[in-house]
Amino acid sequence: MVLKRALSLIFVFAIAASAGAVTYHGSAEYTAGSGSNEATIVIDFDLDSYILFTYKWDGSASGWDALDALDAGALDVDATWYELYQSHFINDFDYPGTVEYDYGPDAVTGWTYYGSTDNENWSLNTGVDGRSLSDGCWDSWVWTNYDEFWNPVRAPGEQPIPEPATIALLGLGGLLFRMSSPWRRRLNST
Repeated sequence: MVLKRALSLIFVFAIAASAGAVTYHGSAEYTAGSGSNEATIVIDFDLDSYILFTYKWDGSASGWDALDALDAGALDVDATWYELYQSHFINDFDYPGTVEYDYGPDAVTGWTYYGSTDNENWSLNTGVDGRSLSDGCWDSWVWTNYDEFWNPVRAPGEQPIPEPATIALLGLGGLLFRMSSPWRRRLNST
């Protein structure tokens, strides 16, 4: 009974923690482009490892314009151009000192693209070439795992959630540890 309550409490805290997603903060690593408009671009490798960039432009600009300009610095943007769709597919990002979160060997992972006007309310973007930037907007590329319906599991500013098998193994390990603890053995011997 105590174990059931403890597990229920852990799940409640996990859900509450993910519901109150944090916003990004910090200084931009560098600025690319020039102009009077400014957007913040975030590459979110995991909750503790995200990089902020600033992109400036005049006139109109797309999400791809921002990534293309940022690619001239230390950020490496690996993208594939699909002529048929007239759009880029983002394969990967690399930045010195960052590592993508390891969701486990069976997880389906990739980058998901989000947009925001206030760094708090995020929505999925449909494509980097079709995304029209506006002054003060935020774009976030989030390294995430996907559920069975290809929905991203993690949104901007959220803690990575391991695949279900990893969570089960962690829970089993905690249960075995609890059952083998000296406190448990003393309780059973009285």
